[in-house]
Amino acid sequence: MNLRGRFMTHEDGRFWFRSVKPAGYPVPTHGPTGYLLRAQRRHPYRPAHLHVLGYKPSFKTMITQVFVDGDERLESDAVFGVTRHLIGKYRRHDSGETPPVPDVQAPWYTLDYTFVMRPGEARRPIPPIK
Repeated sequence: MNLRGRFMTHEDGRFWFRSVKPAGYPVPTHGPTGYLLRAQRRHPYRPAHLHVLGYKPSFKTMITQVFVDGDERLESDAVFGVTRHLIGKYRRHDSGETPPVPDVQAPWYTLDYTFVMRPGEARRPIPPIK
């Protein structure tokens, strides 16, 4: 369960958490995925992003990603997952601005992003990790 968390929203739907700014990573290149990427002469990297699963009874379960604006691989994502609406606007804070907690040092970043959930059936996916 590395780099995973479970969060509850406030009554107004807002939540916050503290983490590291995401970084990109490569998809596995062995097997069919690697053969396909090599045949297309494409790199195996995903742009930096957060994975999000939103669950609320009476709403469709939302599984999505929020990408880091300015990532060099936004236009060439190995799995073609980037859309304009999924790019978050990270705001850099330098020295002189008060961080949200005392032990944070500049530079630090914030991200404000609105997730929209639609009414429907809520189903939790079965995790591959047991």
